Amino acid sequence: MLLELDQEQLGVLRRALEARVRDMHLRLGSDPGDQGFRREATLATQLLRQVEALERQAGHRAWRIGQIESLPEDDEN
Repeated sequence: MLLELDQEQLGVLRRALEARVRDMHLRLGSDPGDQGFRREATLATQLLRQVEALERQAGHRAWRIGQIESLPEDDEN
């Protein structure tokens, strides 16, 4: 499968994945959930890492999940 994204779309995808992964890990911390949810959290994390790698290859800054709060304000709009 091929997905073509421009710079702006790649950033939006990364931020959406960061938010989803953060929420999933918070839920897993308070409620282990079922096997399907744990698998989805793992896959979402893997996908986020792939998107971060694409950003690095394209010369963009990629942020780790723990650094989400450090995003510049311009990136949040």
